[in-house]
Order: sequence, then structure tokens, then C-alpha cells
Amino acid sequence: MGVKVTQRTGKSGWWVSIIHNNSRKRKRFSDKKVALEFAKKIEAKIRWAEANGSPVVFSQPEQNMPTLKGYMENWLSAYVDNNCKFSTASGYRQVCKKHLYPALGARTLDHVTRKDVKDLVATWNSQGLKKRTILNILTPLREMFNHAIDDGTVTANPVSKVGMIVKGCKASSAHIEPLTAIEVKALLATTKERYSFLYPLFLCAVRTGMREGELIGLQWEDIDFLGSFIEVRHNVVRRQETSTKTNRIRRVDLSPQLQAELLKLKENLQLESSMKGYAFPKWVFLTPHGNRMTNEVLRKGFYACLEAAGLRRVRFHDLRHTFASLLIQQNANVKYIQQQLGHSSINITLDVYSHLFEGDHRHQVQRLDDELLETSPRRLTNPENAPQPDPHREGAQTPTNETIEFKANIRHGGVTEWPNVPVLKTGDGVTHPRVQISPPPPYFNRL
Repeated sequence: MGVKVTQRTGKSGWWVSIIHNNSRKRKRFSDKKVALEFAKKIEAKIRWAEANGSPVVFSQPEQNMPTLKGYMENWLSAYVDNNCKFSTASGYRQVCKKHLYPALGARTLDHVTRKDVKDLVATWNSQGLKKRTILNILTPLREMFNHAIDDGTVTANPVSKVGMIVKGCKASSAHIEPLTAIEVKALLATTKERYSFLYPLFLCAVRTGMREGELIGLQWEDIDFLGSFIEVRHNVVRRQETSTKTNRIRRVDLSPQLQAELLKLKENLQLESSMKGYAFPKWVFLTPHGNRMTNEVLRKGFYACLEAAGLRRVRFHDLRHTFASLLIQQNANVKYIQQQLGHSSINITLDVYSHLFEGDHRHQVQRLDDELLETSPRRLTNPENAPQPDPHREGAQTPTNETIEFKANIRHGGVTEWPNVPVLKTGDGVTHPRVQISPPPPYFNRL
């Protein structure tokens, strides 16, 4: 019986050779440390089996190691289709067919090394793929190897610590092109004149900041006209109805103009459906043929409206950025903007729109000093150099009512707000100490 760890000359990787009961098995590892750990486990397993007289059962032999394409297809069907959104599964299959299978599909899982992944990333980077795109390609590969480790098929993930692999890749610029308020008016006026069926949709886009799929999936039951808000519950991606991007239901406020336009649209649809004898549609925005709006019809009409209005060509998603930029121009609270847009974190809102918060805000810090000067100008005098009156001297000034009241407040545990002067709570019924606080300045001694 023997377990050896060797490296073949001229070839990458480390091999663990196992000789037991006149049979020999080998397993390849890309990392020496992992190979040594595996060898120790096998030795302990063999010793335990020999001591108890039980047969030794090794893991899956090398000749049954699946290829990357075979294991990936099985993982996509068994796990991704049942646990992920349809759009996620479609995206995984698309990057596998376009990028992963041509390069690594024919290799067995244990022959995919970290160097192979790094070489692929370098090739994609030289081809002009951005960092975010490369990360999207590596995501299904990394997750698939994690499941392979859990199944016991492989022992290491060559795509682990993906941040180090894509560290040198070019990051995509977070450049957004929102429309101005004047451009929004021109777009809506042209849409209302030439493509009237798209006018309520475009108005909803620039007044709510909803995503394209959320607008297409909007239903009448989601609109509360009495409360003047929309509950964003549905999303349509690749013509499949699904949940929102963050899997959360959010509430979006309705402006009076948008609410009136949606009420008008609902009344027209109710009248049309009753006259033609078909059921009232559950979808808010429809194509000219009465079907649910599609991405193709929406984008084709959007670009036609931009061209007819003489505006620059932007994406439809930029209407979402337009909504956010118009709120920022009106000094809206960042937290409110995040809630309206449905960002999972306020950090996303700040990262995307921080450059829109323009202006020099240093005067706000300076205003703190100005307010301090107005409320308490005597604080600029050094208390140690100020004359200290002797309360026992004849003719000493009698404390004012304000001073007596201040002393009474301190004596009975009250707190009086003095600029930049900490006050310690004292008196009966107060737990000592509540907070550690510095003593008052010396000029309080005269009180």
C-alpha cells in the first residue's frame, strides 16, 4: 500500500498515486497543497479500513470525470432552471455557448486550471470586453465548480477569488446621459402628437423612474388612484413575466399629471372593451393591436420619437436616469430617490448619481461658526484670562435670574443647551455616570 504525490516532468499539475490491493489509481490536482491534503486523507482512510477489516471505496475514478460542457449542461438543467429566474438561466446559457464552451467545453473538470482561466480573461480583455462583462461570464463557471466540489467531483475551484483574476481588466465607465427638462417636454409633446399610444408609457417612465420591464409588466391592479401610488410587483424580461430585479415590492408615488393620464387611459380602455365585447385587459400599456407591450415596439417607437423631436439618441433606460436627475435638481432627499428607483442600497444611488450633486458646500461648514458667533460671541474670549469676580467681596455683582435658573437646572438633573459646552446630568434619580463627559470650562466657576 502506498500513496505518493508526484509532478510529471514537462506537465503542469500534481498527481496523487494510490496503490492498494494490487490496484492503482491516480488523481490530478492543480495545486500542490491540495494534493498533499488529499493524500493524507487517503492514507488515513486506508489505515482505518485495514484496522476494521472493511473494504476501501475510493471516490469517482478518473475515467468517469465529466467534461466541462457535460457537467455545465447538467447543472443548468438540474439547478439553475429550478432555482434562478428565467432571465438568469438564459444569460448563463448564452455566455456558455459564446465564451466558455469554445475554449473549455471539451476538457474534463480536473484539467481546467487557474492558469487556463487567467489566460482566457487576458484574451477577453485584449478583445475589448469590459470588467463587468468578464465577471458575468465567470459567474456561472465559478458557481458550477462550487457545486462540483460539493458533489465530490473535484476538490478545487480554479475560478475562486475572482476579484484577483479580473484585477487588471478595464472597468466600464459609469456614464449616464439623462435628458434635460426641456428635452423631456419636447419628447412628450412629439410622442403625444405622432405616437399617442406611447404617450402614457413615456410619461410614466419620466415621472416614476420605473425600469423597462416593470413598465411592460404593469397591471391595473397595481395602481392605487385613491392613494396616488403604484406598487411595482411585476417585471417582464425576454417576454417572460417574473419578479422585480431586487425581488421586492416597492411603492412609487404618482404625480397629478400622470394620475390624470392613467385614469383617462383606463376609461378609454373600458369604453373600447365594452363596445367591442372583449374582456378588459389587465395590462396597462398595450400595443396598437391590443396585446401586451413588447420591448421591440417600445424601443422602435422611442427612437422614432427622439428623431422626430430632433433630440440626441439615448437609451430608453436613460429615462430612468432622467427621473433621478430631475429629482436631484429639486433637492430631493437621496433616501427618497433610492426608494423610488428601487435600489437595494443607497450606496448604489450615490455611486450612480453622486456627480449630479453639484455645488460648493463649504459655506455649510462655515455657517456653523457663524451661528456660534451669533449665539455666543463671548466664547471667543479665553476664560482663563477673563477677570474672575470674588463672590465674598463687598459690592460683588449679584447673579442674574438667568444664572440662577441655569444652576437650578443643573442641581435638579436638567440639561440646558449651551453651544459647545457639555453638561453633566446630576441630581436624584439619575444613574451615575450615564456618559463620561468632561467638566465645564473654568469660567463656570464664577456661577
